[in-house]
Formats: sequence, C-alpha cells, structure tokens
Amino acid sequence: MLPAVRRPLVVLLFLAIFAGELMWNAIVPLVPAFSQRFGLSKLEGGELLASTSVAILLVSIPAGMLSERYGERRLTLVAMAVMAAADLGQGLAGSFAALLGARALFGLGFGILWTAGVAWLSEASGDRHAQALSLAMTTAGFGAIAGPAFAGVLVQRFGLAAPFTVAAVATLAVMVALMLDSSGSGGAVEVAQPLVSIVRAAVSDHGVLVSVLLMSLGGLIGGVVNLLVPLQLRENGMSTASIGLLFGVSAAAFIASSAVTARFGDRAARNEIAVVASLMAAAVMVLPAIGASTAVLVSFLLVRAPIMALMFTITFPIGVAGARRAGITVAAVAALINIVWSASVLAGPLLAGLIAQTVGNRLAFVLLSAASLASAAWIMNGNRRESAAPACGASSRAR
Repeated sequence: MLPAVRRPLVVLLFLAIFAGELMWNAIVPLVPAFSQRFGLSKLEGGELLASTSVAILLVSIPAGMLSERYGERRLTLVAMAVMAAADLGQGLAGSFAALLGARALFGLGFGILWTAGVAWLSEASGDRHAQALSLAMTTAGFGAIAGPAFAGVLVQRFGLAAPFTVAAVATLAVMVALMLDSSGSGGAVEVAQPLVSIVRAAVSDHGVLVSVLLMSLGGLIGGVVNLLVPLQLRENGMSTASIGLLFGVSAAAFIASSAVTARFGDRAARNEIAVVASLMAAAVMVLPAIGASTAVLVSFLLVRAPIMALMFTITFPIGVAGARRAGITVAAVAALINIVWSASVLAGPLLAGLIAQTVGNRLAFVLLSAASLASAAWIMNGNRRESAAPACGASSRAR
C-alpha cells in the first residue's frame, strides 16, 4: 500500500495523467470533422496529429531542467494550466491555424506533465515508486481507450467544442486539487545540472539506456503497426467499425497486462525482463512478416498487446532506478524517455510508409523483428558487463 499521507496525491497525479492521455487520443476520431470544417488536406490532417509529438520533443529537456530549478510541483501545475487552456483553445478554434496552435500548446503541457508530473509521482509514492510508475502506463492505457469514445459521444450530442470544454474544466479541477495538496512533496529544488553532464551521466548507466531503448523500440513498433495493420485489414475487407473494435480489444488486453505487471513492482522492472520483452517482440513480429491474412493479423494484435504492455510498463521504473544510480534527477530521465518516445512515434509511420510503398509491408515487420533481437542482444551484453564489473573490482581489492 502507498503511504496513507500521500495516497490522495498519488491518485490526483494519476488523474492528471489520465486527463492528458484522454485528450491526446480524443483528437483521432475528430480529424475527419475538423477536415470538413476547415477544408483540410490529408497532409494538414497529418500535421494536426503530429503537432503534439513535435511539441513534446521540444519541451521535454527544458521541462526537466526547470523541474530541478523550481520543483516538480510547480511545473506540474503549470502543465495542467497549459493543457486546460489548450483544450479550450481547440474547442473554440475558428481556423486551422488556431487549431494547430492550440494542439501544439497542448503538446507542450502534455510533455511537461510526463516529465515533472512523473518525477512528482515517483517522490510521492515513496518506496512503492516502481509500482506507481508502472501504473502510470496502465493509466495511460485507460486514457487511450476512453479518449476516442469520450470525444465521439460528446461531439455527436453537443458539437465539436463539447469534449474540449469538458476536458478543460476537468483538468482545471484536478489542478486546483493538486494546489490544495498539503503533503509537502514535489517542492524540492535542486542545483540544475548542465545538459552535457546529464547526458554524460545518463549514458554511463546501463539501466537508463535500457529504458530509453525500450521506449524507442515500443514507439517504433506502435507507429508501424498503427499504420500498416489497419490498412491491410481494410484491404482484406474488414469494416472500419470492426477494425476499431479489434484495436479496442487489443488495448483492453494491454491495460490488463500492464496492471498485472505493475503489481510486481521492482521484481518486474529488471533488465532481464527487458530482454524477455524484446525477444518476445522479435518473435511476434514474425506473424505479419510471414502472412497478411485477417486471421494472422488479428492473432498478431492480440498476442502483441501483452508484450507491449510488459515493455512499456517496466520502462519508467528501470529508468528511474538508473537515474538514481547515475546521480541525475527523475525529471531528467523522464525527459530523455519522452524525447525518444515522441521521436519514434513520429518516425515509425514515416519509415513504415516508405518501406511499404517501395518493397511491401512484410519487410517493415522483418526489420522490426531484427531491431528487437538486436535490442535484446545489446541489453544482455550490458548485463554481462555489469555482472563482471563487481567481480573484477572484488578481485583487484583482494590482490
């Protein structure tokens, strides 16, 4: 159990993450409506979706450094205020430029939340920080499922502005509740480390590098799968509704598996488990590489979900443990993880589209399998070096 004095704070931070993930995903089913309203091309629709990832990519490192200077609590409150303003701006946007700007603003707040908010969550959860950080990914999964449905229902009943207005009010309510928290956590101010020192320290720790690798690999896999699998299923004759239902079931499997993984806390957040997750990812990518039938792709999505849940759920706990060994802040490693995630999410669909258009879908999955195998091999090699180092040190001291 989490310490009783901070349990309400942990719940509020989970709600903050849920609110952000809800509106991150809510835009997806609304792109056609915005395209019709503003006469958008497919390229402009893609720009709308990509703007948030670009903003996260740009804001993560500054957010980590500002968290050190002003404290995670202040930065998290700023993130909530920015997201609320951005939600309202998206709902009231009267032009594509205004909508794009509001969406980018949301990305800035969302990136700060996943940097400062995660660091505050780690501190507030005490000895159970590994479990809390794992559950953050489970919470994100809930937001991914609820977001599209939330937006679709409210838009159908009350118009395009409705989900954004409701989200803005809810986000402000969570922000006010966080402001009233009296636990005293999240306010520590540390001496800001130079960026070069942070990167040098992060690179020196195998655990930090493992967490960065896992997040980049998971982001690439997600980007490729989300582009190529729906297109192939549609080509196979599956309806849009059925594809949506299938991905919803897959997301539910992800959430359930993530929650189970989170229950193990530190026992799951180990480099050895990262190797297992990478090897399983390599194995499951063989399915779409050897067959493109509906049965194969359905099986692939359902088997992939728990593997990706394991990979994503252990990422932050492994990274945070590495950050403490390396002498850098949780906010700093969270910023690094956010950067590689947003970059891989942007790069995945672009690379997949290029490969699929030139040589076909199957090679994209072959390359993902190879990348997963290479990741497992690299992590195992690093594990062996870490195991050998203490032994060498003990031998030298004995001599």
